[in-house]
Amino acid sequence: MDVSIDLTDSQILRQINKLRCLVFEDFKDNENGTYEGEITDGVAEIIEDLTNPLQEMTEEEFLKLIRKGTKALIKFFEGEVNSINDDIIHFFAFDFITQTLDNMYGRVLQNKVNYFDPMFI
Repeated sequence: MDVSIDLTDSQILRQINKLRCLVFEDFKDNENGTYEGEITDGVAEIIEDLTNPLQEMTEEEFLKLIRKGTKALIKFFEGEVNSINDDIIHFFAFDFITQTLDNMYGRVLQNKVNYFDPMFI
């Protein structure tokens, strides 16, 4: 099943840069392929809404935050642009939110104390 986006590489990059301009006041590309910049107020509000006061959270809670943030960022983009491919918007929103939350909460796998699984008896 081929689900490629029917755009040239340069069109995709141009659309991604438009989204970056909505996320960042000023951004720069780093040599390692990443980018950074000052986050705009609208995106900062979305991220602030994703803060979790819990010290620890389950994987399910983390996934719910990703879903909530991705939906909010897609809605934000849809109110700002009308000439960007939906697949690019969805991918960019998911990627940005996932990386942001991963940096905010730094997922660590830990064995639970007193965790009982009869499969391993």
